[in-house]
Amino acid sequence: MDRERLQHQGRLRETELAAERLELKARGLRDSIRMNLDPFAPIEELDVELAFQAMTELVKIVLELREARADIAAIKKALG
Repeated sequence: MDRERLQHQGRLRETELAAERLELKARGLRDSIRMNLDPFAPIEELDVELAFQAMTELVKIVLELREARADIAAIKKALG
């Protein structure tokens, strides 16, 4: 194997691990948002501030996850 191919494989694995971590964070934030927006709780008792903060972070993470998955696809294509 040539050095460039090994570098691409290493980058692929690093990016896959980063994507896995981002997905785990996103799932946790999604669950937090759902818990903080209990549909059966009175509106005035909802912790909308916490839900908003979680949603803001979720948006950021989802964008990073999309970018990581695009990088993964590009690296796999380059590797053939």
